[in-house]
Amino acid sequence: MPTSVYVLDEVLPISVGWAELLEAWEEGELKPFELVRGLVEGKLGRVKGVKLYGVYFKPETMTAVIEYVVDFEGQGSGTASVKVVRAEDPGRAIAEYYEAERKGLTARGKRFP
Repeated sequence: MPTSVYVLDEVLPISVGWAELLEAWEEGELKPFELVRGLVEGKLGRVKGVKLYGVYFKPETMTAVIEYVVDFEGQGSGTASVKVVRAEDPGRAIAEYYEAERKGLTARGKRFP
């Protein structure tokens, strides 16, 4: 099952496995972002700040969506949403994340239990 980064409306595959993603999450809520920082900076420019925005884990299907709000500067500057997605179908996983968010079933800005 692939892991990818969703940034600027692009799904970019990365070589991070389920165990590595969970291990990073257990180390801290920003650690999964650190796994993809280089890729994100290649797309956005220098990252000035990162905050956890929302988290959705569905262990039975090994699906995860971790969304960060990233402040950046490069050719421009601003704020962008960056999602680390672990799923067979990243688009479907993101749709599930938004549906769970709508129902209040996602963690927001805090550690997911």
